[in-house]
Amino acid sequence: MCHGGRWTMLQNSLSIKRRSFLRAMASAAAGLFVPAGARPQTGVARLVVDYEGPGRLVAADFVGLSYESAILADGDYFTPDNGSLLGLIRTLGDNGVIRIGGNTSERTVWQVEPRPPPADSFVVTPASVDRLAAALRVLGWQLIYGLNLARSSPEEAAEEAAYVARAVGRNLLAFQIGNEPDGFGRWTGVRRKTYDAAAFLAEWRTFHAAIRSRVHAAHFAGPDVAAATDWVGALAAQQPQGLVLLTRHYYADGPAGAPHVGLAKLLQSGGQIAPVLEELARSSQTFHLPYRLAETNSVYNEGQPGVSDTLGAALWGTELMFRVAAAGAGGVNFHGGVHNFRPDDDKAYTPIARGGSGRYRATPLYYGILLFAQAARGELVTARLAAQRDDLKAFAVRAQDGTLRVCLINLNLQHGARVRIDPGRGFAAASVMRLAGPAADATAGVMLGQASVDEFGGWMPVTDEVQRDGREVVVDVSATSAALLSLRT
Repeated sequence: MCHGGRWTMLQNSLSIKRRSFLRAMASAAAGLFVPAGARPQTGVARLVVDYEGPGRLVAADFVGLSYESAILADGDYFTPDNGSLLGLIRTLGDNGVIRIGGNTSERTVWQVEPRPPPADSFVVTPASVDRLAAALRVLGWQLIYGLNLARSSPEEAAEEAAYVARAVGRNLLAFQIGNEPDGFGRWTGVRRKTYDAAAFLAEWRTFHAAIRSRVHAAHFAGPDVAAATDWVGALAAQQPQGLVLLTRHYYADGPAGAPHVGLAKLLQSGGQIAPVLEELARSSQTFHLPYRLAETNSVYNEGQPGVSDTLGAALWGTELMFRVAAAGAGGVNFHGGVHNFRPDDDKAYTPIARGGSGRYRATPLYYGILLFAQAARGELVTARLAAQRDDLKAFAVRAQDGTLRVCLINLNLQHGARVRIDPGRGFAAASVMRLAGPAADATAGVMLGQASVDEFGGWMPVTDEVQRDGREVVVDVSATSAALLSLRT
């Protein structure tokens, strides 16, 4: 099974003989990653899947990536000939959403004619947008485009939006007006400390009107807040024309460098997002609008080395995506790219980092996103562990062709788990793909399906057969690893 083939020529030297060798070595590789980590075990966990029960469809474009607007100023990232970057993105799925925004969107300057830019600003030009639009056409992904509310004018934003709409065309999902406006008066200092939802909405409406006057059918997403979830419902209640998506940000911990930030804490943080998702879901249902985490990651302020760039972060990311999908959200966008103020340095939490010779590489978090992308093609159905455990998570997806995929995530740093699964019906065949690495804090050597993703997105995973007992299946999951069980009719 090869992914990313349109981005790189298949390696001619990879003969059928080598493929056979890889498959023959599957058991040995599984022995490297499974039994050692799975001993000692914490007992047998029982999982029951409600295969015939109602499901919740996972959006086809659920997977997303988020970038700072400053990435456009560099001019060499989102381009149609950046085969390494586009190949890695494309391997995550045929459909997805790129979001451009972040803190630097409040320091962007739209320039059609060259002129000296203001100090400490990022210049976005028509050529920048043209390159982005061409890259999106190659990918087939959609775009959420952030506009500068903090320091721009409605007229300037409308001019930029008009050009973006023409260039990007049908790949444009929506505009966002402002980034984390709930912080304008609290931590960015671009507004008075009394700046509140009412003040934001007044500004938002002015920008909205100016943009709609230039782009009559413009669509919008928002309010793109960092923490004030009540602003989401406040914007939706205005029922502005063209509002198609509700958005919020989410980070599990932070700031980066704080003494309380750690990998063990991150691995146990999954449940803390529940109140946020509940409030977002209420607004979504009340106003009949989908919602999305337009910017998310592990540790805010660009990630914590040794935490955000590890195998543990990959497992955290997979669990987060499943939790968000189970809550009815339309998707998530993992923030990444280069450091805001050190353009030669990657953010610690970026899913795609720079490699050598101007190419890019998959980080551990990338593999967590890829695991979800492989698993969540269909409808989420109920999967219940007989005894609830904080260190073991289970999610099940029923595909349109009848295949059942069960994702098991073992967050225990020391002990493996054996899981006996009742899939709810009989299946003819079963196999398992594993997300594993040398250690929970490993920043290299992480693989999915005993294979790494190359710099152009090429990936050749290997699956193992699994132990079966009647219609039930038994799967061992190593400490700090994940397993994706596929059951086929």
